Amino acid sequence: MTGDSHSLQPETLRLRGLVPEGAAGIDAGMTMTKTATAGGGTLDLRARETEAAIGGDRWEATGSPGGLIGVTGARASRVKVGDGVVAVQEIDAAARGCGALLHAEERLGAGEFLMGLLGTGTAFAAVRGGAVNHMGGTPLGGGSFSGIAYRVAPQLSYEESIAAAERGDRRIVDTMISDVYPDGIGRVGPDLTAAHLSRKGAGSVEDFLAGLLNLHGENIAQIAAGRARMANVGRLVLCGGFIHNNSRLLESITHMAGLFGLPVETVPAPGYAGAIGAALIAAEGAG
Repeated sequence: MTGDSHSLQPETLRLRGLVPEGAAGIDAGMTMTKTATAGGGTLDLRARETEAAIGGDRWEATGSPGGLIGVTGARASRVKVGDGVVAVQEIDAAARGCGALLHAEERLGAGEFLMGLLGTGTAFAAVRGGAVNHMGGTPLGGGSFSGIAYRVAPQLSYEESIAAAERGDRRIVDTMISDVYPDGIGRVGPDLTAAHLSRKGAGSVEDFLAGLLNLHGENIAQIAAGRARMANVGRLVLCGGFIHNNSRLLESITHMAGLFGLPVETVPAPGYAGAIGAALIAAEGAG
């Protein structure tokens, strides 16, 4: 229940010392394969669609003599691991990457948080001082968003669907609490959703996509709030391709999670957290 979106562009992180020089990570996801390579004091981040990166044959990854390449992800089994390459469990890789990125910005604190890994689907894990406890997830993620969006607007790419959602107004396609109870009801305010996408035939494609993205955000946030309470952790940290460059989704999750008293954070380049974590785990093992 993890994976990726298509909005990952090449990036460079200038967080010196985040990953040891020469180390690299490969995160072969269901949709996208991401790489993180450290050199010259920077971290080079790149992504390709998994089918293009790996293709029908198994792709061979060969590490340096120091063994500084880590491979992770839902499609990691399709990457042939050569000499000097370390296989890394996906949830562990993402959690390690999230923790390192928080630490680099002096936001790690006590090192305790609920990680939300938003990709093709969504996974949750409680992280405490380096220990990672996988807490299940939901099939809602970039895969369900893009699949439904394609049914409605097949002419739009994933990136165009996200951009269209940002322009749309979900209140035109959703039934709001205010439509039934103008002043809200009990603790439920009038600006919340009563029923997703329930106004049949109303609004534009952009409005529908805005409602669809909010459907994902609100429901992921509510599931996250329940997992955070189960794990007794007080913050939610998001990573993965679906949250990468997706400000409207972040806004939706933040608003809903806030109703449960759960603060939400992201990390720099969240779509690459798994690749970064795989590089770090491989480098630590080699050391």
